[in-house]
Amino acid sequence: MMNMLICMLILVACGSDDSNDVNPDENVIDQEPFTEALEEKGISYGPESRQFLDLYKPASECPTPIYFDAHPNGGDTELPSSLIESLNGLGITIIAWESLTSINTPDDLNTGWADAELMFQWVLDNSQTYNLDTTNIVIGGSSRGSILSWRYGHRVNPNIKGLYMYNALPAGVWEDPESWIPTEDVQPDSPPVSFVYRREPGCSTDPIDPDIHDPDFGFAIVEAYEDLNIGDRTSLVHSIGETDNTDRFQFLEDFAISVLELCE
Repeated sequence: MMNMLICMLILVACGSDDSNDVNPDENVIDQEPFTEALEEKGISYGPESRQFLDLYKPASECPTPIYFDAHPNGGDTELPSSLIESLNGLGITIIAWESLTSINTPDDLNTGWADAELMFQWVLDNSQTYNLDTTNIVIGGSSRGSILSWRYGHRVNPNIKGLYMYNALPAGVWEDPESWIPTEDVQPDSPPVSFVYRREPGCSTDPIDPDIHDPDFGFAIVEAYEDLNIGDRTSLVHSIGETDNTDRFQFLEDFAISVLELCE
């Protein structure tokens, strides 16, 4: 793994703006953009203690594409060193971001979605400082993280090149269709999606060992894409828990290569 400069820096985000356009002159630290390899943890994107992100940036003279990662319930922003080496080796910056550690109620969900808006805006505002290519991103999330990332990921935004999600959109999000149902966010401009699941389809109804992370929920999204004649933008792999390789990120590198424009 390339040598990384380790430092701790706390930055407080300035206001939020729904615009998808980057203004390089707004809310940017007055310094030269980073071109060296960089690891920064605990960067504040908002005023609350939960609102922070970790950034892993490869050495690059050109702006780097970004992979965003949001963890499952009870997880944290720590990532496997193999994943960091893999994506940084392709010239991709990783941003792992925190919000509420667990999402259990509608109020939690709304708080998490608001945090996502604030986090993405912070990245837009600081893209020049960190030499980031915010026109070239993949949004990722596992379980809880897929829920928090979902709505932002389906904005009409050509800068979002793909969504990579593990155990995506678990059972709870489908229980109250009057408040929110993920298929309603799918539109003709939705980006490519890659779903990976640990268990087999129908596992949520398994009488012995039910699992809320049922691939059938992913297939519902695939069907919504197919209904819009964009089914070729979807892929779904399930039952990796029955294989010798249970790494949830095992397909991410190939997916990133397929959707991102990498710096030469």
